[in-house]
Amino acid sequence: MSKQANPTVIGGFVLGALTLVVIAILVFGSGALFRERVPMVTYFPGSVQGLSVGAGVQFEGVTVGRVTGIELRFSPETGVFSVPVTYEVWPDSVSILGAGSDDSPAQILRRLVTERGLHARLESVSFVTGQYMIALQLVRDRPPRLIKDPDDVVEVPALEATRDRMSEMLENLRLDDLVNEASLTLASIRQLIGSGEVLRLLETLNGTLDEARILLGDLDREVQPLARRLDSTLEEYSAMARAVQSGVVPIAENLEAVTASLAVLVRRVDEQVVPISGSTQAALAEMETAMRALGSLAGDATGSRIQFERFLVEASAAARSLRVLADYLERHPEALVRGKR
Repeated sequence: MSKQANPTVIGGFVLGALTLVVIAILVFGSGALFRERVPMVTYFPGSVQGLSVGAGVQFEGVTVGRVTGIELRFSPETGVFSVPVTYEVWPDSVSILGAGSDDSPAQILRRLVTERGLHARLESVSFVTGQYMIALQLVRDRPPRLIKDPDDVVEVPALEATRDRMSEMLENLRLDDLVNEASLTLASIRQLIGSGEVLRLLETLNGTLDEARILLGDLDREVQPLARRLDSTLEEYSAMARAVQSGVVPIAENLEAVTASLAVLVRRVDEQVVPISGSTQAALAEMETAMRALGSLAGDATGSRIQFERFLVEASAAARSLRVLADYLERHPEALVRGKR
């Protein structure tokens, strides 16, 4: 007969197992079981394919929560389907600097939505697996559009996902029209090639290229002699310039020497003109005195007196001319060199 199990021992084992489970949750869950949570909801306008429960919620690349539920709702009154995605945000994942606030985390999040433009967008985690997550971001230039969730949780307005924008762009491209236009273009090209116009154009282009090649060869043959002739002309001009430069220097030196000699000559004439003019005036005075004496000696002889008076008149005129010449030379001594102007 088997021995009956001791209930105390069984109870001890069960209590120990529960204790280990709680310890494991506390250790491996990093206290997630007892952390504060703020429930939030976002109504995404497009498909939420790739988003699953447990996906991360990030803000500026930092994980601040996780997705807790994805639903599909239908309103018979409006006939519209909606997909509310519920997720939780962990306030302890954000460090608040400065003085604390009396507002609750839910109130702070509502203020971020209404005052700072907090929005949610679906972002791809991996193109290979097709998984998505929720990315929170601040968009100040877009007013929030809320649906008023009946559960009265913090509602964050949604932004279009990147794949939704790409799908809209592809729809607006009108691919059918593009394909039709491409087909017409290819048909026109095929018709042009088959008509032989392309071959004629290629032959004309080939002839034009040959003529251009001949013209370039002629220009090359003509340019080389011109270049050599230009080089020789430049060399001749350079030699002429050197010759002129070598001849100008002696001419300038000779001109300076002649100018200096003329200056010396003028000074010498100026020094000699003054005594000459003085001697000339004295001689003229003596001549005039002698003429008057001869006039008195002539007596009363009429004929001789008349001839003598004529002589005196001519002598006086000559004396005046000499006096005028002496005065002019005294004022213009350079006239002895240059002549009277």
